[in-house]
Amino acid sequence: MGQTRKQRHRDRCADSFRQRYLDAEDVGRSDRVFRITDGERQEMAKTLRYIDDARRALEEQQNPANREIIRELHASADRIFDLLNDLEEIDR
Repeated sequence: MGQTRKQRHRDRCADSFRQRYLDAEDVGRSDRVFRITDGERQEMAKTLRYIDDARRALEEQQNPANREIIRELHASADRIFDLLNDLEEIDR
C-alpha cells in the first residue's frame, strides 16, 4: 500500500498535543502553581490503576512483541506516581 500525503488523525492529535503543551513558552517555568483537589488526585490514581491493569493484561498474553510496551507502561505509571507524590504542598 502506497503512502499518501494525507495527515492521519493520530498524527494530527500528536501534533496538536505537542503544539499546546510542549511548544508553549512557559512549560519550563518553575514559578507556576497548581492546585489539585483530593478528588482530582484520586481520579489520577484511578487512571494510574487503569494503566497498571492494561500492563498486566498485556503481560498475561506473554507476547514477546509487547515487552517494550509493557516496560513503557510500567515506567510511565511510575513516573506519574512519583511526580504526584513529589508535588510540594503549599498553603494559600
